[in-house]
Amino acid sequence: MDVREFCLPIPPLVRWRAECSARRDALLDGLSADAPEGARSIRLFVKPYAPFALEAGKPALSAFYLASQSLYESVRASCERPAFRLPLKPILAGYGIGARGRNSLISLAGMGTYFAVEAAWSAEEAPPRPWTEEPPLAEECQGCDRCLRACPAGALDGEGHVDTSRCLRALAAKNAPPMPEAAMAMTGASLWGCDLCQLACPRNAGIVPIPMPEEVRRAISLSRLLAGDTRDLAPLIGTNYARKARMRIRACLVAACLQKKEHLDAVRALEGDPLVGPYARWAARQLEEDVQEGAGNRWKQ
Repeated sequence: MDVREFCLPIPPLVRWRAECSARRDALLDGLSADAPEGARSIRLFVKPYAPFALEAGKPALSAFYLASQSLYESVRASCERPAFRLPLKPILAGYGIGARGRNSLISLAGMGTYFAVEAAWSAEEAPPRPWTEEPPLAEECQGCDRCLRACPAGALDGEGHVDTSRCLRALAAKNAPPMPEAAMAMTGASLWGCDLCQLACPRNAGIVPIPMPEEVRRAISLSRLLAGDTRDLAPLIGTNYARKARMRIRACLVAACLQKKEHLDAVRALEGDPLVGPYARWAARQLEEDVQEGAGNRWKQ
């Protein structure tokens, strides 16, 4: 499906501004609703994607990161004034383009929650469009709590907000301080985030997963990531996500959770690294215990 484009008035975002003032939220850091001089509207770009099918015992990577990076590069190359700091989820919901979910994710007709979105400022006048400061939760969410039950960390409040001190994706985005060991054990096969609330969401029922492309599978080889080789991964998901230390951390956790004992020596070699060390030491303990005790499939997918 092609990228969909919307030309929208600059929204007031009164509720969003109030929420930012009322609570600290790592997911809001760096975002701003303030329009630059000369901007009269925003151009919104929405790109749907199909999730990658999970494969038992293999590292997983959400297709979102590839779709997001592709759209980011396209907007950066084609638009004079990208708006990469705009809070896009409340804009999608406020203009009725998408609907809020209990898991904080927006769903769009025909896409579910599987899409990437970017924006750019424009000097053109946008056609009038109804705006709602406090859009309700999606109709499908009324009486449904599947995402809440699916979240292993209990990070969802059921009203569309995420506790970033518990969310696995938010914790993974920080290199330091190290995430709690209980969260490390919840990593499973995922090299970024967890996606469990999306997998459980009925709004995604009609979205068919696709096989992971071989080039992606090669790029997320645990052997390569533990060695610090992100040359093939960085163009796919962006250099920020594919930082060497970040991916070594994620590879250590996935190796432990999938009980990939063949990587124990590579994990041990990272124990002295200032950033990776706490994760490597935890992962090594899990792998050593499995080697010594023959532990079962505690976290294996």
